[in-house]
Amino acid sequence: MLKYVCILFVISCSNCKSKDTLNTQLIIGKWAMLKVYEYETDQSLKHNPNQNRWIQFNKDGTFLSDGDPFGKNTGRWKLDNKDSQLLIDSEVDDDDSEWKINFKKDTLIWTGIGHPRKENTRIEYLRF
Repeated sequence: MLKYVCILFVISCSNCKSKDTLNTQLIIGKWAMLKVYEYETDQSLKHNPNQNRWIQFNKDGTFLSDGDPFGKNTGRWKLDNKDSQLLIDSEVDDDDSEWKINFKKDTLIWTGIGHPRKENTRIEYLRF
């Protein structure tokens, strides 16, 4: 029995992806905005008043987002897997952003990067 377990382990590890690839694969899909925190204060009603905001990450590196109060947005995304940083290159002027990301079960958590206000902004998304 141990022999089979060892063989199975070796096979499964030979198919393992690096953390980099794993994070990239995990982000693909559609995510509903759950919560927005600024300086640890829940600001979800301000940023998602109708609870209809979402973002979709496509395999080809493009994204689409929509919902009130900001409306539709498109562009490109890139994940710097080494540092778990998400780079958003929006087609909307002055809407590019950088985020530190992590996963907690089906929740994707973004924390802003750049200056104190951004670094004190956290957004939580739930996979559709």
